[in-house]
Amino acid sequence: MTGTPSTIDLPSAAVPTIGPPRIPGDPVSVDRDADQDRGIQSDPNDPVAGGRTIHLPDLPVRRLVGMSLVGIGALIVLFIVYLFAFTPLTAARNQQRLTQTLVGHPLTLYKLVDGVSPPEGSAIGVLTIPALHLDQVIVQGTSAADLMNGPGLMPGSALPGSLGNSVIAARRVAFGAPFGAVNTLKKGAVIRVVDGAGTFTYKVTRVHTVVAGQRDVVLPTTDNRITLVTANSTTVPNGRLVVQGKLVGPAVAVPNHTVAVPSYELGLDGDPVAGGLAAFWSIITLLVLLVAAYAAWRWRRPWLVYLFAAPVLLMCGLFACESVARALPATF
Repeated sequence: MTGTPSTIDLPSAAVPTIGPPRIPGDPVSVDRDADQDRGIQSDPNDPVAGGRTIHLPDLPVRRLVGMSLVGIGALIVLFIVYLFAFTPLTAARNQQRLTQTLVGHPLTLYKLVDGVSPPEGSAIGVLTIPALHLDQVIVQGTSAADLMNGPGLMPGSALPGSLGNSVIAARRVAFGAPFGAVNTLKKGAVIRVVDGAGTFTYKVTRVHTVVAGQRDVVLPTTDNRITLVTANSTTVPNGRLVVQGKLVGPAVAVPNHTVAVPSYELGLDGDPVAGGLAAFWSIITLLVLLVAAYAAWRWRRPWLVYLFAAPVLLMCGLFACESVARALPATF
């Protein structure tokens, strides 16, 4: 007998699950079901974790490496901007402060005349070079920090206008570059200094470069002279550019003030501690940048991350730039 085949409705069967059966009230079973809902695969051979396999999120290695390179480039650009834009402003502010010190406390000019060495970094006189349109307050000391304020009188050298060799050092590139154009001075140019002993005039006798192995120009002399010292190059200094001048008229007698001078001040080297600080702040800046990049990658609001990270990055970067500037030769 032929006819249409009859259909039989069967109860729907439960979909089989992978892994151990679910036990009501078992917290491991509940966690396993939640993991399956989140897409975490299960391992039935793992009796401890109840069959769970945890997958850690993949780190954006390429992105982090790229951000590191961007951070290094940004630090270099920030240092160039700091060197040629921020340091002249800092030097101008320091010179204004020192000028106010001389006007408000004129007796500080006479400390060296009395044989008393003033505190390092304090104002002791005024240097004027008409040919360069230069008027700068002279400070006591020639460390990297001292020359951030302006030209400095090397400790142990003669006071301008007195017997012997008066050595004044200044920067040629950074912090306003007071001696940036001293190489253009001609023989006979006038150098004038005002200090506690009076007003004294020198005339340039020689402009030359001294490199390692030659006689040091900062040593004491029997004649009365002034010696201006700065870096011999505006890119990679490896010696000293020296301008020497002879005192016009008699010298004054000033008591000698012998002081202990650090070797890095005599050599006009950079701050010996600043190199480590520069490396420290550079690493901190890169770490902050990497943490900010990772947080922006993980969170849904990257603009909020960069909003909070930007001032921290700028502060750490400026600390790194200042440390690098201190580590450079003091006359750079």
